[in-house]
Amino acid sequence: MLKEDWRERSKRGYFVSKAPEYKSLLKDESVKKWTMNLRKKAGWRTTIPSFLRTLYKFTKYSGKSPNELIAIGSTAKKIEPREEPTSATPAITKLVQDFITELLSSGKRERARHVRTCLTSFFKANGISLELERIPRQTKKEEVILSKDQVYAMADYAGSLRNRAIILCMYQSGLGVTALRNLDYGRIINQVENKRVPIRIRITSRINKKASQVPFFAFFGAEACDALRAYVTERKRKTRKMREKGADVRELTDNSPLFASEGKNVPFGDRMAVSSVWRVIKDSAERAGLQREKTQPNSVRKAFEAELNRSILDLETKKHLMGNPVQGMKYDIGDIERKYLICNFGRSELSKLVIVKEFVKSLGIKELEAKIRKALTLNPQMTEMEAIGFIVRKEFASHSKMN
Repeated sequence: MLKEDWRERSKRGYFVSKAPEYKSLLKDESVKKWTMNLRKKAGWRTTIPSFLRTLYKFTKYSGKSPNELIAIGSTAKKIEPREEPTSATPAITKLVQDFITELLSSGKRERARHVRTCLTSFFKANGISLELERIPRQTKKEEVILSKDQVYAMADYAGSLRNRAIILCMYQSGLGVTALRNLDYGRIINQVENKRVPIRIRITSRINKKASQVPFFAFFGAEACDALRAYVTERKRKTRKMREKGADVRELTDNSPLFASEGKNVPFGDRMAVSSVWRVIKDSAERAGLQREKTQPNSVRKAFEAELNRSILDLETKKHLMGNPVQGMKYDIGDIERKYLICNFGRSELSKLVIVKEFVKSLGIKELEAKIRKALTLNPQMTEMEAIGFIVRKEFASHSKMN
């Protein structure tokens, strides 16, 4: 049976939402300080309400207000801003630990992990360091390795041009969530506008957030490039339209994130939260008829790795493309790129055509597109692939005569 005060009616009879249960906490200085810190992090629009609900439940459990909890938890006589947090008192540590232990006893392991993260964050923002028992992660769930067809099915059901570009760029480059969301617009926009295939990106420790990362090059193949161009065009159009309406939306600059938020949990145009990228993958998998709980961003990366392993590439090149280049080894990036194009990441005849074109260009044949157009004009019955074969034979014959 529903509680009587579950929902309220407005004067017009419509059901309206009540104020959140944690609203009373917002007047406490300790909470204001905490939420101000949380606003500096990506995804804060989702994090703050979730954390406030958890803090509210803890205040009900303890019978103390947030400010009272800080007063009990501080070992300092006077709470002042400090560079380093002080250790929490045994009393508050026991109170928090007991709350977490009750959740664990009820089988709510992930909830207990969330509470631990939330309360540690709250006390830390107020200058108090909580030393709590670690909660081991549950045994890792079985993870699937997607087939190429499954990846493209996910891209087809991605729901937006941005999401499609994320899936295909992840699949055709092997980049993980961290590297993909840290890419800047200015790093690749010239290649996008010049319709370069593949797009070449230098990945460093700053992008991958790994101090030990040896710089390497990743590539976006034909379908990823097409998806990226469509997304960038749509993003420019949407940004212009919103600015014309007076919305406070930033212009696209070189420092703008390549994959930006669409304004749900993070302001429009800001860098996507990690959780948002996970949601893109899981939602797309579910719509494509795959198992949502078993499909993760790493499943897409594993599909890239599986395609590499099926190729005839040498081990050193495979390591480089997987983001594990050999320390101290000098790589010919042009050679790495040509080898990358040998791999069959595409699903259409179009991608094969792009691969052949890039290979022909690597042979030193210049102005290939102009020569293809001329050949097709003179021989309308030819296909584009036949025209390329005709040009290659003609160029080689000419080269032989010169020698």
